[in-house]
Amino acid sequence: LLARTIIYDKNDENISNNNSSFIFIVSIYGLLQEETGLNDFSISLSGHGATTVVQLTDSNILTSDPSWDFNKSTSCTVASRSIKEGKFEWRRNVCTTSKNDSHKMVKGEGDNFVTVDRIGVIRAWSGKRLIWDAPPSKNPVSNIWIIHNGARKVVCATDGTSLLVYNAVNGRKLGNLDATQFREGSKKRTWLSVFATGSEITALVGKVDENGMTNGKHMLMVPLIFSEEKTVDLGKSASMTHSTDQFLVSTMRIQLRKERAYLLALTGRDNKLVHFSLSSSGSKISFSTVLDHPLWTSIDIIEPVNENLVRIIGQDNRYSPTKITTALFHFDGVKAWNQWYGGEEETQFENVGYCLDTNLMLAVSNGKLMAFDTSIIKIPFNGLNVVGEVPANDVILMEVVRCDQDSMSVLITTSKLTMTLFEVGSKENNAVKVNVLWTVEDGLSSVTSALLLDSTDHVVSTEVDQADISKLSLASRLKGQVEAAVSLYQNILPSPDKRNEDFGFVKLAVLLSQEIHRVWGIATTGEKRGLVDWTLDLPENAAWHSLVHGTSNSPSIVHGINGGTHSPFFLALSASDDQMDWACVDGTTGEVASSGSKSLTSPVVQTIPLFGGVGSCRQVAVLIHEDKTASIVPPDSKSMDFVFKNLNKTTNGFYSHVIDKMSNKLEALKLTKDTGEDKLKIQRVGQTSFPGEDIVEVSYPHRDEIIQSPCSILGDDSILLKYLNPHIAVIITISTGGNQEVTSDPIITALAETKTELKGSKDKRKPTGASQPGDVGATSSSNNAGEVPNLFVNVVDTVSGHVLYRVSHANASPDSTISALIVENWILYTFLNKKSRRMELGVLTLYEGMIDKTGLTAFTRPEQSLSFSSLERRESAKPVVLSKTYAVVRPVTALGVTSTRAGISTRQILIATIDDRITAVSRNLLEPRRPTGKVKEHEKQEGLFQYTPLVPLITMTSPSYNLTVTNVKHIISATTGLESQSLILAFGGPDIFFSRLSPSRGFDLLPESFNKILLMIVVVGLALVLFIVNKMSKKKVVKQGWT
Repeated sequence: LLARTIIYDKNDENISNNNSSFIFIVSIYGLLQEETGLNDFSISLSGHGATTVVQLTDSNILTSDPSWDFNKSTSCTVASRSIKEGKFEWRRNVCTTSKNDSHKMVKGEGDNFVTVDRIGVIRAWSGKRLIWDAPPSKNPVSNIWIIHNGARKVVCATDGTSLLVYNAVNGRKLGNLDATQFREGSKKRTWLSVFATGSEITALVGKVDENGMTNGKHMLMVPLIFSEEKTVDLGKSASMTHSTDQFLVSTMRIQLRKERAYLLALTGRDNKLVHFSLSSSGSKISFSTVLDHPLWTSIDIIEPVNENLVRIIGQDNRYSPTKITTALFHFDGVKAWNQWYGGEEETQFENVGYCLDTNLMLAVSNGKLMAFDTSIIKIPFNGLNVVGEVPANDVILMEVVRCDQDSMSVLITTSKLTMTLFEVGSKENNAVKVNVLWTVEDGLSSVTSALLLDSTDHVVSTEVDQADISKLSLASRLKGQVEAAVSLYQNILPSPDKRNEDFGFVKLAVLLSQEIHRVWGIATTGEKRGLVDWTLDLPENAAWHSLVHGTSNSPSIVHGINGGTHSPFFLALSASDDQMDWACVDGTTGEVASSGSKSLTSPVVQTIPLFGGVGSCRQVAVLIHEDKTASIVPPDSKSMDFVFKNLNKTTNGFYSHVIDKMSNKLEALKLTKDTGEDKLKIQRVGQTSFPGEDIVEVSYPHRDEIIQSPCSILGDDSILLKYLNPHIAVIITISTGGNQEVTSDPIITALAETKTELKGSKDKRKPTGASQPGDVGATSSSNNAGEVPNLFVNVVDTVSGHVLYRVSHANASPDSTISALIVENWILYTFLNKKSRRMELGVLTLYEGMIDKTGLTAFTRPEQSLSFSSLERRESAKPVVLSKTYAVVRPVTALGVTSTRAGISTRQILIATIDDRITAVSRNLLEPRRPTGKVKEHEKQEGLFQYTPLVPLITMTSPSYNLTVTNVKHIISATTGLESQSLILAFGGPDIFFSRLSPSRGFDLLPESFNKILLMIVVVGLALVLFIVNKMSKKKVVKQGWT
């Protein structure tokens, strides 16, 4: 680093230059540029809902989901993709707030557009770049326009009575025009629309009643006069002499055609679409025609296709409100009629697209793409043959991207958030040919849950029945050995795909969206890495969906829960009010092996996974209903027998639980077989209630977690015994009264008083874990004196319903994201502290106790109970908890952890933050036993260092390096065949990220640059030398014997 210092003397005006050189040597561990994209991928999506607005530029497509009704929430997102490949370019948030906001969008020239949010902030954009923004007005903005009239470009916005005019280039405010000056009697007039006609910019003002209705008799046309001082004023108004039925102001749209402007709106009496021709002189509105069909109830889009055609998209009262109707109308300056004509028969189009150069109109009806020749004005029903397939189910919008004499490119967006660009050739032999250019699944931005499944062909379930093992005959084993010997040469130089299979890297990500009612399968390795391999649509009438995979807790839990399986099959459950639909799906191919439905007499409140069935699906689920009854899916006799067999695996019985977030309670349940009947019986074992609190987060241990050691060895050779209870759950609650000074809850009041007494006490205790082993004890939250806690972290045993530990925090924001994670005997949770305005990370570690270094020798052993039961209520059965609270510099959106095959490698905590990054943090940084005082020698041997509240999020330890991973809500991980490698998947927002991590580096993995050929040459050479030397040695021995 070269620094130059310039010294300037005022008196003698001399300048001297001093050059200084500094050398900084920093040891870092990062990702090399050539390594990016090899073991990871990122899928960037638009991040908005169903596309309702498309804006075309020379090379990009801008999409968004605005709404003209601020009562409807939108995504507040505008995104861009390349037209050529559909590649994601950029995405921008156009609202002030990030939650429950709404936006309107008006298209301009090129990539220019203007947005306004619910608060009323107006923003002008040039592509992804914000040009300017304007502060909100006193009242919410009801409408906005971009007007281009020659060299003058303005943005107009109104809240009803005020018309704000801005320079579209620099955002300068030109004027604030008041509509109250046009008062007529006791009724005020409001601004209805602004448009350009000829060389003038004209505003439309009228009286609007309480129902949002107006008519032409009460409307005025007022020209806007722009002065040289860059201000705007009102010209002389012209009244409208024509009277007509009232129409809805919210449905008014202005269409410009040559030097004329046309107004289209819905009448309030019979829901007919009326069309007015606005005189360029501004003297009157002349009635043109009434369009009887369709019978519009609302209009979403009115836009001209060319000077003679206009496309109207909205809802028709003859059909379902979720159905979109599109009509194409023809104008000749005197009258207008429906471009589609079918005689007495009517056909509803979900959307239409029109290309003047090819004389083709495309229409979608009931998921089928149809093409028609528009060389004649009235089109008969018999259309052209369409050669090729386009996914056109539930089409919301069809946009013509390119139109020339040879072909046309059309973009289709659906309610499943699938975006497809296809090319349509010109008419030939009464047929047109379509070709799909690219398809994007934007619905992946709404993923709520996911699985990582083994997709290797030779993967076998770990729970193979003994009967299946006995089928492996001698002949089959010999055949396998011969095949292995034949492939020996191939394994010397294995391909990347073969290596991935052998090491267990071949995974397939299965992702579920509750909102879109769809499941996707995405490959994580090979050429299709990051691409959608298959899709599965679920019933849209379902209240919720669930992916069931794996099994319940293993009977032997010495090294973890072991509830994961290597089976590629999973159950997709879809529950409605009175029915449960299920499908047994092969996750590697997306094929449905079996499916069915089951009637429900009571809602499902809990699902228990079991694997190993021999019925219609190896994956089985036990459903617990609200009325405390149970059922089995698939509902066949073999699956039922398998469930009954599992009930008898454990001596103490089969337990589950139900969490009711409405009544804020947990019920512990025991499942048994009803004597005399082939059905399950449920008995309540215990219950825990949280009165005055709302459950906001629930977390469980990872089902496939592997624990290598049940204890931790300290630096002084003492042993801390981990509390490994597979049945615990962390339930985080928020007090319903918030952070109040006075509360009627005696428990909360007692906690606050206890904190006050402890604060005033002169008895100072030693920090937890700072010195002697015997200092381990109960810890308390870091609340200040007199502060009433409002966030509670409850560690609950789900078998008995007992609360094992409870800690409280004050000043927690209930509106922020609260995350929780259980890792072995660790519990981590995050919340936003409103007082300190920072994200806090709480860490709890659970232990059974401690064994001193002299307590376990060849001659002494501690007294221990070898049995454990969750139903015991003795205090010794509860864990000893150590706790620390840390601060994170950025708000946290999700927590995750790496997992490895045997649990030997270091576990890294994955933290997703609001700055669109995922950071890996070592557990040593979060150790609650970090001393607050000087670090002692035996603590240094453990890797402990002095406690500091701030957790550094180092960029070099970010698995996502420079990628943008926005609004991550979930992070899951999976093991591989190598102990050093772990796979992670982050999802929940508009970006999906997958990566392979090495928490303890690749100690068991040879690098790809390893010279295997040289190794084989050396081994063969050594073997040859050994053989020759051996022969020479034998000859020498024989020769010496004869002499």
